[in-house]
Amino acid sequence: MGGRGGRAPPEPLDAAILFAPVGDLVPPALSALDRGGTLAVAGIHLSDIPVLNYQRHLFQERQLRSVAANTRDDGREFLALAAAHPLAVTVTPYPLDRADEALADLAADRVEGAAVLIP
Repeated sequence: MGGRGGRAPPEPLDAAILFAPVGDLVPPALSALDRGGTLAVAGIHLSDIPVLNYQRHLFQERQLRSVAANTRDDGREFLALAAAHPLAVTVTPYPLDRADEALADLAADRVEGAAVLIP
């Protein structure tokens, strides 16, 4: 992710969780997100976050979330659970020109998983 966070990911991320209590890692983590991506800052304590650049870090509907309480043990437990239960994401793709059909299918509960518009 650049700087102390290492290299940027090979492709933009949909979401990321930052467990490190280092505010300097927030800007490169936000930069690594794709459009609409979410960064969850999951530590109880965090050093100050440097000034963010709206265009580089938050533009394109990126989200920055925090948690009320989380410990290192909580993080370890979460990562062990995620490793033991791999996610199987189900998507139903729709061409962009069929967005109205995707919305109708969502409203009628005809979509399993997430409806995804493909430009």
